[in-house]
Amino acid sequence: YMTLRGQGDAGPYGGPNGDLYVGVRIKPHKELIRRGSDVIYEAELTFPQAALGTEIEVPILRGTDKLSVPSGTQNGDILRLKGRGIPGRYGRGDQLVHITVTIPKKLTGKQRKLIEQLDEELGKKRGLFG
Repeated sequence: YMTLRGQGDAGPYGGPNGDLYVGVRIKPHKELIRRGSDVIYEAELTFPQAALGTEIEVPILRGTDKLSVPSGTQNGDILRLKGRGIPGRYGRGDQLVHITVTIPKKLTGKQRKLIEQLDEELGKKRGLFG
């Protein structure tokens, strides 16, 4: 709550005004989570988007912004939009974008074959000098 000194009702017998106490509740954002002066967004990427890199649109405090996701992004990586958080004592916080790479539960025959080919190709490069 906030205290506004001298902004309350008049005091008894002509005394000074009392204090006004104002309760403040911050309504949670639908997509962003606040942590101090930083805000957090959970973004889901497909395997190809994470492997190849992409550009995604993310919600920010006022509107949306484009975020460039580099190729090779891993599940659990955190990307930062500097200065896109909440103003605080020491400047503005950041927006952190937590990456979740989604894996499909069902594959078509063609998708399965392509992934098997990719696995085979990657398998050739594994090892000491891969």
